[in-house]
Amino acid sequence: DVTASVKRADWEWYATGPGRGIQLARGEHAGRLVVPCDHGPAIADDANRPPVSYSHVFYSDDHGQTWHRGGSVAPHTDECAVVELSDGRLLLNARNEMTDETGAVVNRRAVAHSDDGGESWGEVSLDDDLPDPVCQGSLLRYGTADEDVVLFSNPASAADRENLTVRMSEDGGQSWSSSRTLHTGPAAYSCLIRLPDGDVGCLYECGEQTPYETLRFARFDLDWLRDDGEA
Repeated sequence: DVTASVKRADWEWYATGPGRGIQLARGEHAGRLVVPCDHGPAIADDANRPPVSYSHVFYSDDHGQTWHRGGSVAPHTDECAVVELSDGRLLLNARNEMTDETGAVVNRRAVAHSDDGGESWGEVSLDDDLPDPVCQGSLLRYGTADEDVVLFSNPASAADRENLTVRMSEDGGQSWSSSRTLHTGPAAYSCLIRLPDGDVGCLYECGEQTPYETLRFARFDLDWLRDDGEA
């Protein structure tokens, strides 16, 4: 039980993942284990005030013997995923619950970077190329030591949990050059993994009437992903 090390007393909601942690391979924090999480502070002053969520991470520098609370991202971020880029920075991609001046949720993914192994996070930006219906998404760094090939999966819709899509970036998430649709109908959470033979696997929720009818596993390579279109 690592709760006392990674959870503040004034936090109420707390969740790891969904997805997986990573191990850093570059710079002064090489070997560090980083686990993406989200939390919500307890609200005692106004029971009618909606809860506020924050993405954050915790980490270990001794192979999991001890754990430390890392930095939190801006308010109204939620479930998140993290990758390490070739320059040693961390890229965090989060479910976004921020609203515009009308009070409507801005249905785009929230993105932040860390220069210190997840101990703090820079300013959050919204990626206009990643529509999202307020849902979890998965992030995977595929490239070699000098490449920044990053894959991302989510229900690519600004309206509903549907259209489960995998995208590829070849510049560390600055732009998204390719995409393929795995399921056009209702779909929700997903998880990407690089398989031993170099293929990519994506486990995801989907259905015909609701996003939660079944789990499916898709397997593909980068050449298939570069051939834009529907699977």
